[in-house]
Amino acid sequence: MSSSTPSESPASELIAILSGLIGGGRYGLKIRFPHALVMTSLFRRDLSSKDKMQTIIKLTREHATNLAAFAALYKTILSILKLSSKYLQQDEREDVEKAGILQSLGRILVLTIVGPTASNSRSSSAIPRSNPGIPETSRHALIAGAIGGYAIWGRYSSINYQIILYLTSRIIVGGLTFAREHGIPPFCWKSLNFDRSYRLAAAAVWGIVMLLFEECPDV
Repeated sequence: MSSSTPSESPASELIAILSGLIGGGRYGLKIRFPHALVMTSLFRRDLSSKDKMQTIIKLTREHATNLAAFAALYKTILSILKLSSKYLQQDEREDVEKAGILQSLGRILVLTIVGPTASNSRSSSAIPRSNPGIPETSRHALIAGAIGGYAIWGRYSSINYQIILYLTSRIIVGGLTFAREHGIPPFCWKSLNFDRSYRLAAAAVWGIVMLLFEECPDV
């Protein structure tokens, strides 16, 4: 009898991958087409109507295909890591007495990277970590995201660069929010509420960007 539940079957993982592929493409189409339509119509008046339409289609296709490819690759890597973790844990239980020192050390190292943590195994979250398309551990999300970022978004283009800049700002904001919620000073100080910190951030950003604009326009 197989120990895999229906939600952990290879077919379920494949469905999650295909769902990510379709969802990523649909989302990329939804957010890029109106943006490309407006920006090209307003700022590319040097182009003919045909060239404008080709530019809009090109930008939309690139964004949609990149998001679709990333989502599918991300979920594929998550599935591989999840299956590898289960296989290594099962193999460790069955062959722990037969393995040599180097083999045992190698297995421990791989399990440290791809295996679940103790907190994951005791987790009682509403969404089980073994569900298709869900990372079994935070390390899996980091590994899959890094590989997908290198493979899909690592090729320079105006769209890829724009998305990387946007995500960089999201990481900064998320890091500041994390610091405030976890009581890390000075971000947790009550005097630095949202209204005051937002105004300070706006002042710092615009002050620095205008200084660069006037003094170092090439950057």
